Amino acid sequence: MARRSGKFKKRGRKDFRKRPPTSCERTPMLNLNRVTTFRYDIREIMSHYDIDEAVASTVIASVIAKASRISIVSAISYVREQEKAEIVNKDVSAEICDLLDRWARYR
Repeated sequence: MARRSGKFKKRGRKDFRKRPPTSCERTPMLNLNRVTTFRYDIREIMSHYDIDEAVASTVIASVIAKASRISIVSAISYVREQEKAEIVNKDVSAEICDLLDRWARYR
């Protein structure tokens, strides 16, 4: 058998790969590990203030989609827009924004 030349050696235990510095900024997004409990909490808010089920499901779906894919900031701005359009009232939007802040995770 032929021996290997010294070019390809195995890494020792103390040798480790250094990760390159991240070039992008971490943004707060919805914690997807517990999205079902978030969905439960936001539905409780909507049912407490007696918001129509069709409107509530649309707002909930949009908030979850924006918070999990874009950022928490965009979801909060969406909720504020819905408040200005008088789809939800001020108390509901404040509670949803607090809930979003509570469930934020940097990714």
